[in-house]
Amino acid sequence: MTMVGPDKGDGSLEQTRREAEKLRVGQRLVIAGGVAKNQVAERLAAADIFLNTSRADNTPVSVIEAMAGGLCIVSTNVGGIPFLLQHERNALLVNENDPAAMAAAVRRILTERDLSERLSRNARHDAEQFDWSAIVPQWDGLLHSIAQFGHRRGCPARRSRFPPS
Repeated sequence: MTMVGPDKGDGSLEQTRREAEKLRVGQRLVIAGGVAKNQVAERLAAADIFLNTSRADNTPVSVIEAMAGGLCIVSTNVGGIPFLLQHERNALLVNENDPAAMAAAVRRILTERDLSERLSRNARHDAEQFDWSAIVPQWDGLLHSIAQFGHRRGCPARRSRFPPS
């Protein structure tokens, strides 16, 4: 298992190390710390399952990167994550602070072949909506629509609220 991310200074890193030693799996745990942006794709390519244990998050880039890499994702269902990930479709979602549920979800991915293939395929497909080739035309359409609406209605934003200098 490889853990990636900076030490948050909340004691969780040391607690994880102690627990790994207690369970006699410390030698199988790699704590990579923070990873440079240009190394993220390489790290994800070497993985099969991505665990997101956030307590609060909206649209985490790390989860979208894992989706793009076709990883099987297990995540807490906090904040905006349920708007990004759908349980049993492109990820398995568990409640916050429930390590037993997180472990059970990983076990399912390792033992249910159809599940892992479906999660991986759907995550990769869904990540494509965040690609620039999909986003730019949407922005173009929105901005064009706003410009047309403002032109027809005499957009107040075009009239300065500030006196000339």
